[in-house]
Amino acid sequence: MIGDIRKVTAKITERFKHRFYGRTFQCPVCHLELALVDVNGNRLLVCPVCGVVLDVEEVYGHAVPVVLDVELHRPQPKMRIHPLATHLPIGLYPFAVLGAVLLLIASILEPMMPGLAPFLDRAPVLADTTLVLLVLSVGFSVVTFFSGLRDWFRRYRRRPYAQIRLKIAFSLIFLMLGGLAIALHASGAAFSAGTGLVDLGSPLALMLAVVELVALGAGMVVIATLGHVGGTLVFGR
Repeated sequence: MIGDIRKVTAKITERFKHRFYGRTFQCPVCHLELALVDVNGNRLLVCPVCGVVLDVEEVYGHAVPVVLDVELHRPQPKMRIHPLATHLPIGLYPFAVLGAVLLLIASILEPMMPGLAPFLDRAPVLADTTLVLLVLSVGFSVVTFFSGLRDWFRRYRRRPYAQIRLKIAFSLIFLMLGGLAIALHASGAAFSAGTGLVDLGSPLALMLAVVELVALGAGMVVIATLGHVGGTLVFGR
């Protein structure tokens, strides 16, 4: 099941990447996927992973990269905070999404299955736990975002790589989606603060719960894309 989820996520990620990158080619040294739009006016590009200087020629409509040199004087921090800081948001966020999904399922099954009463008694605890996980994940992603900007300024010399632009745009989107989900969950308007469940008799509560779950689902796609693109910048391809 986990493998199937990864395959679906990978397909969605590839669609976002190809729309954002445009035409691409691979670095002949580390095989990182690079965007043709990143090549400067002199047809040169520095690979963000291995640091080789590429002369990118177009031959019969195909990009042909040729290694010219290697960028030797690249800042190499002893501890790169950004890759380390990504683990907490990526690790906690799926559990927050799972908590919200379980609460919605419990809300739907409550009238049909009286035997769920022992679980429903713990629904407020699950709702609070979901909120804590959301706050930790989205809150720590702020540290991840600014440490990533610092890496871009120093290590990559503010070069506008397509990968970096995608990561900045998606990071801001994730913060907005996460902030919306936190606001809805903390307000108790979607998942009741008393029961932890959705009041299915209230159209407003049901609509807000759906909005929260849509925001959480979109956040999963965004954070999966961020993790995939960030991994290629660390390890190549």
